[in-house]
Amino acid sequence: MSAIHGNNINEINFHHVLKDIENFFWFLILSNAALANPFVQNEIKKQNEPNILSMLEKFNQWTCLQTEINHSTNQYKTNMKPLGLFILCGKLMAINCYELLKASNYYSSLKDTIEFKFLYHIRNGAAHNNKFHFKNSSGKWTLTESEIIQWDCYKICRNLQDNPVFNEFIDFSNIFRLGVYFSEKLKNIDENKK
Repeated sequence: MSAIHGNNINEINFHHVLKDIENFFWFLILSNAALANPFVQNEIKKQNEPNILSMLEKFNQWTCLQTEINHSTNQYKTNMKPLGLFILCGKLMAINCYELLKASNYYSSLKDTIEFKFLYHIRNGAAHNNKFHFKNSSGKWTLTESEIIQWDCYKICRNLQDNPVFNEFIDFSNIFRLGVYFSEKLKNIDENKK
């Protein structure tokens, strides 16, 4: 959880334009923790709702969820492989973050920043089957050969063409950090308008 490591969760408060990104992140973390808990799963199973049980089974298969329960101590150990879930969440967060900013009144202030260009390429790769895509419909490059678009320690360049975006280049927790960055930027824009 590098996105919130060292941060007080109560101090994280996204700008209203990006609030859905923050809420989705909390939902992901909490639902993942809840579904990994065998006691929660047992409560869900007790409801005996066929559609819910089918969804739970699909989730367990998708994440390879396995749980060992020590009945004498009433403690459990859970193993899962959530890579597919994390890739999906990264793609959803990147696409939504970009689209929310683009549709906002702040777009003109952000569109030429290196951070927004970085987000654009992450979003574009997320929307192109999780692969970086730097060519237009005519097959021409949209990045020059020497162009590098950097945010934090991440550098986007033409060499990444057709390489996976999530989870090889970046992960969903860093999209959350990018959301934190943009939220602060939007708050600063609001402050400067006063």
